[in-house]
Amino acid sequence: MSIRREGFRRKLREKGQLDLRTHPPKKREGEIMTIAKRPVITMAPTTPVYDAIQIMAKEGFRRIPIVDPGTHRLQGIITAADIIDYLGGNQKFQIVQRKYAGNFFKAINEPVRSIMAEKVVSAQTSAKISDVIELMKKNKIGGLPVVDEENRVWAIVTERDVASLFAGKMRAKVTDLMSKKVVAVPPKTSIFEAEKIMIKYGFRRLPIISDNKLIGIATVMDILRFFGSGKVFEHLQSGTIFQVLQTPILEIATKEVVTIKPEADAGEAARLMRERNVGALPVVKNEKLVGIITERDFFKLIA
Repeated sequence: MSIRREGFRRKLREKGQLDLRTHPPKKREGEIMTIAKRPVITMAPTTPVYDAIQIMAKEGFRRIPIVDPGTHRLQGIITAADIIDYLGGNQKFQIVQRKYAGNFFKAINEPVRSIMAEKVVSAQTSAKISDVIELMKKNKIGGLPVVDEENRVWAIVTERDVASLFAGKMRAKVTDLMSKKVVAVPPKTSIFEAEKIMIKYGFRRLPIISDNKLIGIATVMDILRFFGSGKVFEHLQSGTIFQVLQTPILEIATKEVVTIKPEADAGEAARLMRERNVGALPVVKNEKLVGIITERDFFKLIA
């Protein structure tokens, strides 16, 4: 394992920097900018929660930096998990209950500053990739904004950007990296129950099992797309958000699940994630769910 880790570190050191001529001459770019995404979509603190839902659902973002509209300096960050919490997960749902009495139409206009995280872990534009990976590992986060010396947001880097570096290159097996204790739910589990499980355990996805077989997987993005769709408004014609939250999770889940076998190469898993644009693969053996491998699991290969 140590040989693989050292080989990966060497590849990181050998990666070249981007052409600086397309950026302000005083802005020194480091290695992280070779994999970070830019330009990055940001929001003002006064942006309604519903706008955040729409953008995340449309673009597939799990996090959006919140900035001062005048200076573009970082003020916070809102994640898909924050919105799931607000829509029924845990503490932030109390805003909907207490302030809006469960009225979804009013609640979705709450400004994102009410549910965003104000203490944001960020990286400098001059950072090394290995340093950013350590930040993400230490703080157990899936992505972070990249800022300059004046705390202005220039880019964002996520677990998916890091996982792409592993595609087809690692010799470890999926079984060596996967999580073997998987929390799965039955198909009749409500969205409300699924949200609470996700927030309680910090999960972004829940496999759905029926008769010991995997029949789907529900992710935070599936829930966001549901709340950002016209289907929710159809449900709300006769009730409040509480009725909507009783919708069975299978109804909004992904049914065609991309899976992998435990003996498969971890690099193949990374390649599949990149090609299918997914953040995790359920691990299946003899049609039985035996684990799950996520983008974050590749961090185990780095000391």
